[in-house]
Amino acid sequence: MHKTFETPEPVSLYVEIGAGRIDVRADDVAETTVDVEGNNADEVAVEQRGTQIVVVAPHRRAGFLSGSNDYAIRVTVPTDSGLATKTGSADLVAQGRYGSTKIRSGSGDVRIEELSQDAVVETGSGGVEITRSLGDVRIKSGSGDVSIGSTGRSVGVSTGSGDVTLGTTEGSVSVKSGSGDVEVKDAHTDISISTASGDLNVGAIRSGGVQAKAVSGDVRIGIPAGIPVWTDISCVSGRVSSNLESAGQPEEGQDFIEVRAKTVSGSIHLEQR
Repeated sequence: MHKTFETPEPVSLYVEIGAGRIDVRADDVAETTVDVEGNNADEVAVEQRGTQIVVVAPHRRAGFLSGSNDYAIRVTVPTDSGLATKTGSADLVAQGRYGSTKIRSGSGDVRIEELSQDAVVETGSGGVEITRSLGDVRIKSGSGDVSIGSTGRSVGVSTGSGDVTLGTTEGSVSVKSGSGDVEVKDAHTDISISTASGDLNVGAIRSGGVQAKAVSGDVRIGIPAGIPVWTDISCVSGRVSSNLESAGQPEEGQDFIEVRAKTVSGSIHLEQR
């Protein structure tokens, strides 16, 4: 099935399927195109409702006579279009830049290139990868890994057992993981990270403060040279090490880093970067 709609302005795209794959491209176009492949593709509803493009596959019961429920859906929309999907096990790959985004997935992976507005992603066991986000991001995952290359505003991530990797963060960060590792490579403001059995690693914190809590995992925090550091560190059975050079008391109006770190059996390392 192939359909084309005249859309000179950004649209709101909504796609709902059970299994298969969704490929979306946001580009400098004045129309939206939708291609659907798979058994009974002609039963998939593809409609334009004002500024919204809707793609919804029929719900089918599992059984020997039901056939395959997998669909391959390819959509091209104008840049900065909104994106919303609801899937079971289907993977989503979204190239280009998108506006307001809301993704719900059972076990499918989610890959998005760029977000210009706020986004919410919820997945049971699928991985989440976002290259760049300019808006607030909220991600909830049961066991999938989460990776975000760079963020312009706040980030909130909650995962049961997946690893979380954040690159450059311009806004505040809050990450909670049950057993996964958490890494923030380059933080420009406040961070709050916690895990039970995973390791916590902050490559560099440049302003604001760090709150890090782990039970059995290790905590490693990098501090740029020359910035005063205030610390509140507690270990029950782990060890604490630091190679920070003393920068003395901060002068009036001078930035300083506040580090609060707590573990039970994990070790805490403060490192000059």
